[in-house]
Amino acid sequence: MTKGNAMTAENTTPGDPAGAADSAVPPEGMPLAGRRLLMVGGFCIPVGLVAGPFLLPAQLLAVAGIVLLAVALSYRPGPRWFSRWSIAVAVAGVLWLAATAAYYATIMIAADASAPLPGTAQVLYNAGAGFFALMAVATVTAVVLRTLTNRRASRGGAAPSGA
Repeated sequence: MTKGNAMTAENTTPGDPAGAADSAVPPEGMPLAGRRLLMVGGFCIPVGLVAGPFLLPAQLLAVAGIVLLAVALSYRPGPRWFSRWSIAVAVAGVLWLAATAAYYATIMIAADASAPLPGTAQVLYNAGAGFFALMAVATVTAVVLRTLTNRRASRGGAAPSGA
């Protein structure tokens, strides 16, 4: 067997090019925009955690990084990677970030005035926790739907239509 004849089934082309277009194409992986969000979010988290003890608002950078990671993981296969689930994740993440920022502002104002926390602090905290849970559920749902779509497409079923 020579090097030229040692071709395997993975790197050979089908004999019928028209039949090759009809076969199911496996998913290409994470789109470039999703990978960029993943890198930026992955960078924001440690920076926010390191700077957080010195500047309280810097902790919001870690929250924003988690939101970016969640949006990046909620992509769908295909040319339009930003799905309805990505929109839900982004909206819930922005609301979580806003509730967290308002909660931190409430803490800072109360600390500067040497006053007890107002009743709105607990409401902001609970709202932030709820938005975080909503974001997490939407991210997991998007990942599960994408996985099921990819499995269906790799088995020769319908082409990925997106979730």
